[in-house]
Amino acid sequence: MENNQKNSNILDDVAKETETEIMSIINEGFEQARKIIEDSENRTKIDINDISTFQEKESEILSRQILGTAEIEKRNTVLKIIEKNINKVFITALKELNKNKDKNYQKSLNSFLTEGVVLLDDSILYVSCNKKDRQLIKKIIPTLSKQYDKEIKLNDESIDTCGGVIIRNADSSVSINNTIEERLERMKPELRTEIVKKFTK
Repeated sequence: MENNQKNSNILDDVAKETETEIMSIINEGFEQARKIIEDSENRTKIDINDISTFQEKESEILSRQILGTAEIEKRNTVLKIIEKNINKVFITALKELNKNKDKNYQKSLNSFLTEGVVLLDDSILYVSCNKKDRQLIKKIIPTLSKQYDKEIKLNDESIDTCGGVIIRNADSSVSINNTIEERLERMKPELRTEIVKKFTK
């Protein structure tokens, strides 16, 4: 009987120790699980913050790109409108010049021709103009020839231009285009720049 009681006590002790070990293992497991969950939550928070920061940066970059593209498109549209209107102004100006050449036109022709004569070093020069200006050019040539000691000849063939002249050297290797169309064309960049400045202030 005493042996049975001893055995029962031993079993109770073993059971208690085992229960304590099991509870310890379970508690340790719970603690590890809690740490894992906390770590996971912290990592998730960090990931969410990283994602939010990344999205904000991406959104900012995208916004800048959209704004940049919109600005470029706006500027291109303005430039197209400006170019279109400059061309209209030039076409209108050429038509008016062709219809109504005042007394100052002869002075302009003289300036156009003089500029070419001065720029070209050759002793023999050839001048081309339209049909309407031939008589005016014939009047100007003798004075310039004498003044610059150069032989200046008027070409037989007329050129298709609103006004002005083209001056060439003897072998036509060098020429100065001083037609009204070409001079207006050379003015375009300067005129375009001035208009763009006003539109884009």
